[in-house]
Amino acid sequence: MRQIIVLAGLVIVMGLITIGAWPALTRNPEGLGMRALGERSGHAYIYGYPLVLSDVTRQAFLARAETPALNTLYHRRTRPTHEDRTVVRPNLDTLYTLAFLDLSEGPVLLSTPDFGERDWMFQVLDAWTDVAGAPSRRLNGSGPHDVLILGPDQALPNDTGMAVMTVPTRTAWLIGRIAITPGEDLAPIHALQDAVRLTGEAPIARPAPIDGLPPEYVNALSADAFFTRMAGVVSFSDPEALGALIPLGYGPQLENEPAKLGLLARWAMNRGVSVARTQLAQGVNTRPYGPTNWRTLRDGVGEYGEDYALRAGVALIGLGANRAEDAIYPNTDIDSEGAPLTGDHAYQIHFGADQLPPVNAFWSVTVYDAQGYLMDTPSDRYAIHSQSGLVRDADGGLTLTFSAEPPPTRLSNWLPVRAGEPFAITARLYAPQADALSGAWEMPPVIRTPE
Repeated sequence: MRQIIVLAGLVIVMGLITIGAWPALTRNPEGLGMRALGERSGHAYIYGYPLVLSDVTRQAFLARAETPALNTLYHRRTRPTHEDRTVVRPNLDTLYTLAFLDLSEGPVLLSTPDFGERDWMFQVLDAWTDVAGAPSRRLNGSGPHDVLILGPDQALPNDTGMAVMTVPTRTAWLIGRIAITPGEDLAPIHALQDAVRLTGEAPIARPAPIDGLPPEYVNALSADAFFTRMAGVVSFSDPEALGALIPLGYGPQLENEPAKLGLLARWAMNRGVSVARTQLAQGVNTRPYGPTNWRTLRDGVGEYGEDYALRAGVALIGLGANRAEDAIYPNTDIDSEGAPLTGDHAYQIHFGADQLPPVNAFWSVTVYDAQGYLMDTPSDRYAIHSQSGLVRDADGGLTLTFSAEPPPTRLSNWLPVRAGEPFAITARLYAPQADALSGAWEMPPVIRTPE
């Protein structure tokens, strides 16, 4: 009996201690309940994901650069191969020129040369990955072309004859693309890259390298580390971002001390971020297939408005995506019957004579492995390009083949895959026409051929 009384007393004492400790355990700036705090943290994560991923990508790139600097052009001189593991779904259709812009000290001038008949585009994304502008052959012809890139609240120049682009954030990402074709000598493209000019070079101290790829690094951040990083790059002039951060105890020049949050409050924030990460990945992986079993993002890409889930999802699967009018990327990992694509079988895509991809520039089709990298095959063939000597069918159509073993004829129309391994296909349509943008035209289904 005495033991029961002692145990009951201990339970009462522990209850009183817990009741007294609850406010400290759940302390947070707005006194939110734990469920509400977790939901608020998850929403803030989705909102801030593109900003943080872009900033981590900048750090990772400049940490490897020979001479790290802002407002400086870096040129990719070679085509990617299966050994490249820097980014998923690499593009074999263009050579890239990149720069990370700092507009806080004033505008920068981008000058591009005359590209002749070659397609080109120099896209500028703000810190949130919205496209601020994209001079290109589609919009500006062959060139040469100059554009003055201004930061927020910077005055327009008196010279009204100069093209001007205003970026709403003080940092930006310049992604230049110059078209190439399979097997082409790249020396002339290198000369075009070298003719591009950008003012305002600003050398910086070499950033610390990151562990792994940028998406992996961001995915491993705690809620506190993520929101601290977000607060470090967010602008005072962005009231919506501040509205997402300050209720959680973060913001520019705030102390950002996790001690300001109670133990349970910190757990609720981490839980909210974990749920948001799962929902983000699921949203990407469960996107619906279209009528021919391809997935194609069209509406809102590059101009997201308040669709923060789309903005985060696109950043996750393809950071730096173009606006749809510049390019769309149909992709699939299943055949016409809904079965996963695998190197155990052979497949074909057949375009009717009047059903080739409707573009004003060019198109391509690329094969990737299950992780999104180029497949390691004996032939080192990764992509089919509309300008690479494809052989038409007798009726004027076009048939592409995907298989582990080469077909007896029309090797130009064949892409190899690895026997027994899953794969995915991505098509790229550059300067797509209205039917492709509206969905009136769809990629043909992937047909498994008889064994």
